Amino acid sequence: MDAKVVVIRHALTQWWEARATREKQLLGASALLAGVAVVYSVLWSPAFDGSARLLASLPGLEAEVADVGVQADEARGLRASGAIAAPSGTALRDALSASLDAAALGQVQLAVLDKAVQVDAKDVPFGAWIAWLDEARKRFHVRAISARVTANDKPGHAAVSVTLQPAGEQ
Repeated sequence: MDAKVVVIRHALTQWWEARATREKQLLGASALLAGVAVVYSVLWSPAFDGSARLLASLPGLEAEVADVGVQADEARGLRASGAIAAPSGTALRDALSASLDAAALGQVQLAVLDKAVQVDAKDVPFGAWIAWLDEARKRFHVRAISARVTANDKPGHAAVSVTLQPAGEQ
């Protein structure tokens, strides 16, 4: 492989020596100009354009960082609120009963099952029931471990049965 390099170098040297002085000067200037063009197009221009793009996007990125900070604070607050002990058993039944009365969902029956509470309702507006269930989940830190919904003849109404237990229970 070294022999090939030597042969190529010798051929280039002979070719260069065969050129006139003026031609050598023009070739050198052309090579210098080509080198400057390559350096400009490969190194300087992309770096300059990239830094301009980064500077333009910086305010948006700073706003995103601020949003992430707000979300992190909210997550810390939610984590702290998750540490609140959820009521269970009869205390949960009493809290859910008061909440159901305030929601005016009609006749609803509650039964305590160890730490969980079985909630049964007939002919309730399904949208109102789901809204109440979501509110109960947030307010009392409970989760549904079983649910059954049966449509009624009346549009938008259903018979529902759900078992709720404190979110920390297994």
